Amino acid sequence: MPTVHLVASGGGHLELLRAVRSALAGYRRVWIVDEVRAGRLRDEGERVHILPQYDRNPVRGKYLKNAALALGYVIRGRPRLVISSGAGGTVPFCLFARLSGARLIFIETMARVTSPSSSGRVLSRLATDALVQWPDQLAVYPRARLCRPALLEGVRAGPPPEGHGTFVAVGTHTQPFDRLLRLVDEAAGRGLLPKPILAQVGKAGYRPRVAETHALMTPSDVERAIDSSRYVVCHAGSGLMSAALRAGRKPLVLPRLATHGEHFDNHQEELASKLASLGIAVRLTDEIGPAELARASTPLPRLETEGGDSVAEVLRGVLRGAFDGASPPPPDPPAVDRQLELELARSGGR
Repeated sequence: MPTVHLVASGGGHLELLRAVRSALAGYRRVWIVDEVRAGRLRDEGERVHILPQYDRNPVRGKYLKNAALALGYVIRGRPRLVISSGAGGTVPFCLFARLSGARLIFIETMARVTSPSSSGRVLSRLATDALVQWPDQLAVYPRARLCRPALLEGVRAGPPPEGHGTFVAVGTHTQPFDRLLRLVDEAAGRGLLPKPILAQVGKAGYRPRVAETHALMTPSDVERAIDSSRYVVCHAGSGLMSAALRAGRKPLVLPRLATHGEHFDNHQEELASKLASLGIAVRLTDEIGPAELARASTPLPRLETEGGDSVAEVLRGVLRGAFDGASPPPPDPPAVDRQLELELARSGGR
């Protein structure tokens, strides 16, 4: 049975690959993820290898450990086809696999609407095939193929289901997002957000006074909290927003901004604005008020997004021709080294 290696960091990156597993029926799957995400995949019967993520400091941020493990996996596993959706910590594995002759499919995440991700700047050059999910991305990745957003495939039009209380989530990004937690506290203090309030707060410096808080929650616990809550308030991460939408709930979203030290750049602003323009998210600014809650209570509209085939359909076509014995030539090493140096200087996270 042919083997496909899937490599991704957390959040929307991993959820994207989980969402397109239907295209991989009949293939042996090997996942390359960090330890936090490995448990759920193993519970689902998947084969998993651990690859630690690293931050923007290559020495302090476990880059050398990441690269050494990645090289070992490539030497032992000899991957022939790799599918990656980023982020930065996946670059060494993809680089070594590509230099060994593997075919690399890079899928830019739905979170990137108009700008490239830092990992995408590298992986799109290494990749034999590149897929994007918004039309504006074709100007960023001219060789890419446009697909429908994979994490919006399960969204259905209609009013939100019944629910009780409020679920708040800042995601798994490593920088604190106290600004969102303060908005929740202010709205709850005014009696606007229904209780009970359950909050996943990450590495927060501020703790909401009115909520039960957890630094991290398992993906299953997050899904249960979304399903049962009346409102979902979250950062503008593609994984959390798509989970809310699939549960029939229109999320209230506040983008993380680099100007406030909440992310590496402002790409969450792109996605929040895009989904708000489609009528499937409520973009927050400086408060959660009655108007925002009223918009979150309106039915989800029928979703019409630009793009051709689904990501899964495109992957099926690529996979059909990927195991015919012909391996793509490896990229030119000096060019790869320059791009990897740029990636290490600018990235290392999502």
